[in-house]
Amino acid sequence: MTDKHRFHVIHGTPTLDTSAEQVRKRVRAMPKPAYMVQCHRCGGREVIETKTGVMMKNGKPVGGTKQLLCVGCLLKGERVLLV
Repeated sequence: MTDKHRFHVIHGTPTLDTSAEQVRKRVRAMPKPAYMVQCHRCGGREVIETKTGVMMKNGKPVGGTKQLLCVGCLLKGERVLLV
């Protein structure tokens, strides 16, 4: 074996400090009620309830696991689960 590691950590470029990113930072930092759901990535508070693993039985959907997805992130093509 060699002393060189196959993998190494790089520090990627930070996100651009655009006006939109400044708004996101401000929204994420705002206080919110403890009972309100908020996205940890974008700070949005709109959600969609989806079901995964639904099966069809006699022509009707049965079962599945409910999950909450952030609408703002979903519109950008990211699937962010909220708990």
